[in-house]
Amino acid sequence: MAEKSLKAKDLRGLPEVDIKEKLSKLYQTQWQNRLKSRDGSLKQMHVLRRARREIARIHTILQELRRETPPQPSR
Repeated sequence: MAEKSLKAKDLRGLPEVDIKEKLSKLYQTQWQNRLKSRDGSLKQMHVLRRARREIARIHTILQELRRETPPQPSR
């Protein structure tokens, strides 16, 4: 994980499409790190925890965005 930790304040300023793109990249990074940890090549185990927390942070921001937008009327 070469990127800095994502701050909730910074994420709130991004469009939803960019947030979902970051979420997708985090899932890919998490998967790669998980595989590395299984075969013993991951030396920094803290990146697993950091990725998990950043994913949770993004899900929280997305949930906030969904609550802010009014529901669409059904036709």
